[in-house]
Amino acid sequence: MGKKILIITGSPRPNGNTNTLVAAFMAGAVASGNEVQIFDAVTRELNPCHGDCSCFERGYCMFKDDGVKLHELMGWADVLVFASPIYWKGFTSQMKRVIDRFNPYNAPKGRASCSVTETYLISAAITPEINIFNAVSQEFVHLNEILNFKICDELLVPGVEKINDIQKKPEYIKKAVEMGYRIGQSQLQEEEQNIENTIKKSFVDSPLRRHQEGCWLI
Repeated sequence: MGKKILIITGSPRPNGNTNTLVAAFMAGAVASGNEVQIFDAVTRELNPCHGDCSCFERGYCMFKDDGVKLHELMGWADVLVFASPIYWKGFTSQMKRVIDRFNPYNAPKGRASCSVTETYLISAAITPEINIFNAVSQEFVHLNEILNFKICDELLVPGVEKINDIQKKPEYIKKAVEMGYRIGQSQLQEEEQNIENTIKKSFVDSPLRRHQEGCWLI
């Protein structure tokens, strides 16, 4: 039986390498019978967390912005996927704002309203060295420990600078499809032909394939 997957995207470059990986991941997840919804942190209106912790009593944030929808989706999803390029060795500011709004789930009432149990991380960076992801990976682990989520997998792609650089690394696109495809499967089976076909179709009519001329994308 498939799972309900919430992907939070934090790249301000809609047609960049991180979102290309998300499109591949999403194609694989849908192909294996999962439901997928996307919360785009870049286009959503989210107030920053004020840190008064009044949400601990209510179980949700006081702001009547798109955090209401985020809270609804956190109660819907079984699986949460963080997708962000690396900016200054960390998550983008858009992704960090979403993470800060997870504060209600750090208390019993809010945590009871959240159905997420498993998480994944997708990230791309300009820097070719893999240690560029150290800070984000550490924050990801810390977040999951606090909220008692189970880390299932991560896909970290270094050395992608310009738009479509990820196309020069098809092995990572394949890994993204496989990672999505395997969610909700009771047994992990090698279905290479299905995966290859999904890769070929993963970008056709994808909601993330938005054209943006002349941008330097990550």
